[in-house]
Amino acid sequence: MISQPKFSKLSKGNLRMFDDFEMDDDNGEANVADLAADEADIIQPPKLSSTLYSHEGIEKQLLSLYNTDRLPHGLIFSGARGIGKCTFAYRLARFLLKNRDEGGGLFGDDAPKQANSLEISREDNVFAQLASGANLDFKIIEPDLKPNSQQKRDVIDVAQIRSLSKFLKMKASHEGGWRVAVIDDADLMNRNAQNALLKVLEEPPKKTVIILVCHRLGAMLPTIRSRTQVFKFAPLEESIITEMIEKQNSAISSDDLDIILSMANGSLGRALNLAEPQAYEILSDLKDTLSPWPKLNWPAIHLLSERFASNKDDITAYIFKEYMLWLFAECIKTKVNRSFVGENWLKAMTANYDLKQLMTMQDELKQHFIRVEQGNLDHVHFYLGAFFLLPTGQ
Repeated sequence: MISQPKFSKLSKGNLRMFDDFEMDDDNGEANVADLAADEADIIQPPKLSSTLYSHEGIEKQLLSLYNTDRLPHGLIFSGARGIGKCTFAYRLARFLLKNRDEGGGLFGDDAPKQANSLEISREDNVFAQLASGANLDFKIIEPDLKPNSQQKRDVIDVAQIRSLSKFLKMKASHEGGWRVAVIDDADLMNRNAQNALLKVLEEPPKKTVIILVCHRLGAMLPTIRSRTQVFKFAPLEESIITEMIEKQNSAISSDDLDIILSMANGSLGRALNLAEPQAYEILSDLKDTLSPWPKLNWPAIHLLSERFASNKDDITAYIFKEYMLWLFAECIKTKVNRSFVGENWLKAMTANYDLKQLMTMQDELKQHFIRVEQGNLDHVHFYLGAFFLLPTGQ
């Protein structure tokens, strides 16, 4: 199965800033130099990011709960990939670990200090401790790496959750302090792992917060959802994504920007992946190849498929698959609500077929990718077979 790949330029920055591109930045300690990174560099991995992009409403809700001593021990941050959920989880974790015995009226203070922001300075020791993995009161759980690979497994197993139980049984390093755990890609927990987590949520230690970063809320057991408070993160506004893309790649045309925004669907991480030079070059090749539709140049398509296959990297395959599936998704969206983003040839293809035909083509394309990935078939067939599934216009 082709998962989110590591992009050469973005694997330590843009990919992981908005979570959940679920490529870990080396899955280890942060370089101290990273902590001094210029904020103009824009995108940082979640553990290094100090900037809040949108989601101010959720921050206000959490501050209100904290200030009134009603912060739940279990939180689910739910929403699409790449919109900042894991970044926000680190933001909340830093705040709690910094304010270990302040605010919220937790100790019956006559006039408890009311927090009005979750922001913690990059210069603060707590910020550096979480970034380097040195804070004893914080634990991050995420899918392990595959053996001899930089790709993550597609499951979180029960052994990882049992390690969380051991962590929570330990006393906080400071009297009256919080202990915070973040489970990234929480929807990848298998049934046994979720059942083990359920036991933790039923009897949580005092001053403990467990944050589940979840992309598919329906994959979580109903009993887990009932014992946590769900915060639904909305896709980011296009103006925010546009600003970031233009800072990363100022050479992108307005037409291409519209396509990237449509493909990203509110995910900054996804948009920055697509705007990254290597990915952008692949998109440009695909657009140039398909623009003569329905009179496609099949010798050129064969050559392009062979070139893509010769790369033998996950990035090319991932971008190709995303773009091809987006084509049909855009055609279907156009049929349904008459809005359109894309090239004139795509508009013509949409007009040439009814909704049922387009949905059938989209399903056939999805099945093609599944067959090739599961069957470990020839790389050229992955690309060429997808081109063959395009309608002929006849």
